[in-house]
Amino acid sequence: MKRTVQTISIGVLLLALTLLASAGAWAQEEIHTVTAEGVAVITDGNMASARDGAVNDALRRAVEQAVGTMVSAETVAENYTVLSDRVYSKTAGYVKNYEVLSEMPETQLYRVTVKAEVSKADIQNDLSALGLLMARKNMPRVMIMVAEQNIGQTTYAYWWDRSMTTQTDMTITENTLMEKLSGKGFNVVDHTVADRTVELSSAYKIADLTNDAMQKVGQLYGAEVVIYGKAYAKLRGSVLGTAMQSAMANISLRVVNTDNGAVLATTTANAAAAHPDEMTAGANALKNVTEQAADQIITQIVERWSNEVSGAGLIQVTVTGNVTYSRLVGLKDTIQAQVRGVRAIHQRSFEGQKALLDVEFSGSAQEFADGVSRADFNGFAVTVSGATQNSVTLKVTDSATTF
Repeated sequence: MKRTVQTISIGVLLLALTLLASAGAWAQEEIHTVTAEGVAVITDGNMASARDGAVNDALRRAVEQAVGTMVSAETVAENYTVLSDRVYSKTAGYVKNYEVLSEMPETQLYRVTVKAEVSKADIQNDLSALGLLMARKNMPRVMIMVAEQNIGQTTYAYWWDRSMTTQTDMTITENTLMEKLSGKGFNVVDHTVADRTVELSSAYKIADLTNDAMQKVGQLYGAEVVIYGKAYAKLRGSVLGTAMQSAMANISLRVVNTDNGAVLATTTANAAAAHPDEMTAGANALKNVTEQAADQIITQIVERWSNEVSGAGLIQVTVTGNVTYSRLVGLKDTIQAQVRGVRAIHQRSFEGQKALLDVEFSGSAQEFADGVSRADFNGFAVTVSGATQNSVTLKVTDSATTF
């Protein structure tokens, strides 16, 4: 009897935790409220059918509006067929609630206006899976650098120390993250290919890398984004005195741009698993916690990139060459006036003919560089001497160079 009561109590506890987790996820879901109009043809005087068609048309337009806040008009136009088949057709899945604000039958049409609550996170996930956000961000290359320690291992295993290859051919954490990211359309770097040409010094062959060191490793492997962190599993003991062994895994991840060090996402998570074999229990717990953490960082990254391509992200601009303060003022004024997508320019420093600027720009660094190269500067020339995923280097000269 005691065993039955204990089992029921555990079941109730697990149910309560599940409900709390679901409530938390719902509370965090980002809702986008839009107003949209829809119309439908009145056929054979059937007003009810026409009204339903007009409401469905309005809800589809509401979803289209929400998509338009996440990707550019050019991306929507270029991928309209795919969006229509894979996103717009799933209106019911995105619209959480709606209210008809007005409706009016006309001679041959039924017209309605609705206020709809659209799940932005759900749309972001599908746009990410289609690769549209990645394409708008110029397909940034993502590299995974997560040190892992399972039950039975005495040290962390990590691929960037080749002396540990017997443990790091493919860790559970790396494999799980790769599957999750690839499934969402991310461009994941295969470090095993670059290993043939990249030689890391001993200073980098440690689990606890500094931010600068981690960025440097990412740059050497040609990655614009690095997912860095640690994951470990530990034994918790038997489950209710049975042969089943319980394991708990913890993971901490940080996602960083390699060119400017900007943090795109962070997460810490834990998860449990049980199995008669201790190492298998640890492996399953590591897989569970990595899947949980992957979902969290993907959501954060997609939201960050969506905001950057639809709103304005920061591009770090370094100005070098024959830079005087008056020329710097002229450069900022010209860029503000002639480069489409520039929201604001923030001057961070000017010293020794070198200036550092942060530019709020709707688009990618490449698009910004393209715009600068087309701008007409008065009294001096500006060329793009370098560009990365999130930064641009400009060089000021006395006159334009003829090619």
